[in-house]
Order: sequence, then structure tokens, then C-alpha cells
Amino acid sequence: MDYDDLFGDDLIGTSWIDLEDRYFLAEWRALADKPVEFRQIYHPSSAVSQGVFKCWVEINPAKVAPEDEEPIYDISKKPDEEFEVRVVIWDTKEIKMMDAEGTSDVYIRCFFDSKNALETDCHYRCQDGKASFNYRLVFREKHPRKDYRLNVQAYDRDFFKSNDIIGSAMLDLKQAFEDVSITKRPLSVNKKYFDGYLNKEGNLNFTWKDDENSFFIPVSGKNDDGKMEQNGFIRM
Repeated sequence: MDYDDLFGDDLIGTSWIDLEDRYFLAEWRALADKPVEFRQIYHPSSAVSQGVFKCWVEINPAKVAPEDEEPIYDISKKPDEEFEVRVVIWDTKEIKMMDAEGTSDVYIRCFFDSKNALETDCHYRCQDGKASFNYRLVFREKHPRKDYRLNVQAYDRDFFKSNDIIGSAMLDLKQAFEDVSITKRPLSVNKKYFDGYLNKEGNLNFTWKDDENSFFIPVSGKNDDGKMEQNGFIRM
């Protein structure tokens, strides 16, 4: 069901389990641990599956408390954990000049949720694309969460009109959150961890510094024709 505060709850889909078929099947009753099933759910208005749910079925005598014969598995939701995520913005290179005089007043904006975005200070009158910051942004984020993508944006600050976005990029940190949750230890996204875990598919082309502890992430933005182009790099 889809829960709704204001209107009636909506049916997403249904699956039927024949308990009699289970109970009188000798092979099923002989199993100490009942099989886990992945069941399709369907809505009466469509022949297309509306999703899958994972379950298992137990049938116990009513006169015997289940815990006396079979363990009761705790399937309650894992409690939320709060993590501190430290993002260090070191500097930039090849950042696009946005002002008419060939400069940019560069600052960096980062967020997991745009409502809780954090910003660096501003490097005014940058002329060569190399804006320096050495600025740390500290986030307090919950795990588990819906979205683990860190949004990184470079902006050109303006005083008399809205700030111009130079370019943006995303870094998916879901694996890092899960690893810290399991190990209960701090984790640093260095080259070894990045290559071994965050970039398993090899589709992220980051440039690493010699110490392999910081990297340049490319940021892209729209040009005057509305097409996406690379507008520089941010070192994190």
C-alpha cells in the first residue's frame, strides 16, 4: 500500500500465498529454516508486475508459543546512525572565467541535501583559473538515507545580480557510508580506497596528487549554446 495522510491509502499491488499448499507439502514442513521467497506483486488494473517483496512463511501450532520452538527474527528497521563527513576543498585549476574582464570570484558549494548546503569563502578576482581555499566543510548526515551523492558546485559570486554557476559534479559515497557503518572506524577517501571500492566500474576519471590523498574532480556547466562542457577542476 501507498500510505497517504490526506486521502485514502492506494493499493500498489498484491500477491497471494496458498498456506494450505505450504502446510501439506512434506518437503516444506521438513525444512528447519523456511525458504526465503521473492514474490511479484500485481495490481488488478495491470498485467505488469508492480514490484517484488521478500518474505518467508512460518506456520506454528496455536497451542505452542512460537519462540518455544522457533526463534523469532528481529526484522525491525536498523536505527539511524549519524556520521560526520569532512570535505576539504583545497583549490581549483582551469576554472572558467565568467566576468567580462576575464576574472571569476570563485567559491565552492557542497551538499547532500540542498537545504543544508555549505560554502567555502570566496577567492576574489581569480585570473588564471587557480582559486585557493584550504577550506573544510563539515556535514552531519544520517545513515541509512535515500541519496548518498555529494554535490560539488563551483560558483562565480556577483554583487549586483544572482551568482553564476560555473560547473558541478557528483560523487556517490554510499559505499563509504556502508563501510564506516560496518567497521565503526573513520575512513579517508584516498586513491587506494577510491580505486578499490568507489570506482569499481572505472568510469570516474579523477586526477590524483602525488601523495594520493587528494584529487581533482572535473566540473561541467552549460555554455552559451546550452550544451554541457567541462569548465575546470576542483581539488578535494
